[in-house]
Amino acid sequence: MFLIGCSFGIMQRDPNGLLSVFGDMMRGQIVMPAELMTDGKDPELYENFANVATGLGVYTPLDYAEIIDHLVKTWDLENLEGLDSAGEKERDYLCKLPERYRKLASRSMNKQKKATDLEAPIKTFSWIYDRPCKIVV
Repeated sequence: MFLIGCSFGIMQRDPNGLLSVFGDMMRGQIVMPAELMTDGKDPELYENFANVATGLGVYTPLDYAEIIDHLVKTWDLENLEGLDSAGEKERDYLCKLPERYRKLASRSMNKQKKATDLEAPIKTFSWIYDRPCKIVV
């Protein structure tokens, strides 16, 4: 909430700048903090962990689309006025992004579901004493 509130203040002072930075961030590779986790054993630890979390519905690609949609709506980007041409271009890009991510997430999740319908792989995680977990996506 703090960052959303700060962004309102920035938007009042420099809406073109805020849209430029937000658009840049969304075009770049956003790295999840957990991608750097390690247990010293499994080189694919994050990927396996992410698949388990997605399969359980803890955090899915659709959630990511909803977060972007929430920001676009909270900041009321569709109705933001007084932008220069670059700002308008960024606004249009950002306003279309949630739907684009929803479509990509749906396709990705459908592909993963088809691949795992036949057989759910089993992975172990050291922090739960190498207990086996099915990766159901």
